[in-house]
Amino acid sequence: MKFWHKILLAVLVLFIAALDVSVVMVMKKSWQLNMASERKRAASEQLLITNNIYENMDSIQARGVSLNPALLVSVAKSYGEHYRKQGIELELRENGLLLYPVQDGRNSEEQRAAPEEHIMTLAMPLPAPYQHLELAYKRDISGLYAQKQELNHFFVMINWIVGPLLVVLLYLLIRHLTRPLKLLSETTKTIAEGDYSKRVELNSRDEFGELAFNFNRMASVIEQRMSDLEDMAEDKQRMVDNLAHELRTPLTSMQGFAELLTSANIGQEDQIKAGHYILSETVRLKNLAFKLLDLSVLRHQPLRLAEVDVGTLFETVAQTERQRLTDNGLLLQVDSSIPAVWGDADLLAAFLVNLIENAIPPSPPGHTIYMLAYQQDEEMVLEVKDCGNGMTEEQSRRAFEPFYRADPSRSRAYGNAGLGLSLCCQIAEAHQARVELQSVPGEGTSIRLFLKDKNVYVVG
Repeated sequence: MKFWHKILLAVLVLFIAALDVSVVMVMKKSWQLNMASERKRAASEQLLITNNIYENMDSIQARGVSLNPALLVSVAKSYGEHYRKQGIELELRENGLLLYPVQDGRNSEEQRAAPEEHIMTLAMPLPAPYQHLELAYKRDISGLYAQKQELNHFFVMINWIVGPLLVVLLYLLIRHLTRPLKLLSETTKTIAEGDYSKRVELNSRDEFGELAFNFNRMASVIEQRMSDLEDMAEDKQRMVDNLAHELRTPLTSMQGFAELLTSANIGQEDQIKAGHYILSETVRLKNLAFKLLDLSVLRHQPLRLAEVDVGTLFETVAQTERQRLTDNGLLLQVDSSIPAVWGDADLLAAFLVNLIENAIPPSPPGHTIYMLAYQQDEEMVLEVKDCGNGMTEEQSRRAFEPFYRADPSRSRAYGNAGLGLSLCCQIAEAHQARVELQSVPGEGTSIRLFLKDKNVYVVG
């Protein structure tokens, strides 16, 4: 049974029960008041008739006439015939014996005309010295019972009319009031089927409106989270695919050279060549593993920032890259106009090393790579600039993607897995800094790290 069915049934039952009980109580109270009024009227009329008969008897005795049964019947008959026209029957008894009216067939038939419960009867003795006489007052109140019966029929008819009408009105009202629940149910079903863009269109200021507003907020958060999860899943899948691609070629080659080394008929020159290739590919795979480890550490480990001396930082980076620069016939020029920056020395060194290693492959021999430090507005800038081949707009846009290489053949020759700039991007995020890449094809590339000043830095 649906919720609005339960509300309809419960309200209908409660309303009809309350209506019936209320009407029955009103009718009962009305009946009691009518009966009390009739008793009061009957008692008043009986007392009046009794006093009149008493005074009539006193006047008869005052004239010296003896009160015999015939005279008593005559007196009672005169009053009985007068009040019979008003629907009142009188009975006079002496010591319990009926004197008036005289029993005959007509009187018995008239008495049987109305049920006993429809006759209001009051009896009282006459005042002394006539206390041996008792006057009974009888009045037919069948009209009162007929009125009660008519009210009962009217009440039943009202129930038959009000019941269906109430069902229709309650149906329309409850369907209107529970419409927001239907909308919420339909929207919930749509979202459960995978359409997270669905919203509840309800403009109301009551509790349902508040519920719809909070539901839409929840749906928006879920949609955003699902979108983020889908993006993360795509990124992870792309990383796995690229990693598998990166590993397949060197492992296959290493397997082939390892099989060659185990061969008996191989010269010393071929052995050196095979060993050299296995060594170079091993180093490249080791570097790839370290890069992936660094990416994982940056995601889960908070930084402890401190003041880093720029001169010491540049000297460390230059010492690390001196041999590679020499081997490729390149120069490194260092220039700093600021004494220090605020950050993590090891990560900043890794940042600069990765930028220099990414600048080496596209730079022709004899050219210079620049490592700079300066202040721009309220930010401290670390910059690595080369005069190499540069990148296109598409290459610049994808430069920070994991495993992406602007020149795959040249990067592979230098053991580059395409993770350097991705690691740089995460180092910048860990420092709450921003990275800016500018590149012009044929002129070179410049990558800048904008660090916050120590006085305004907020540790995340």
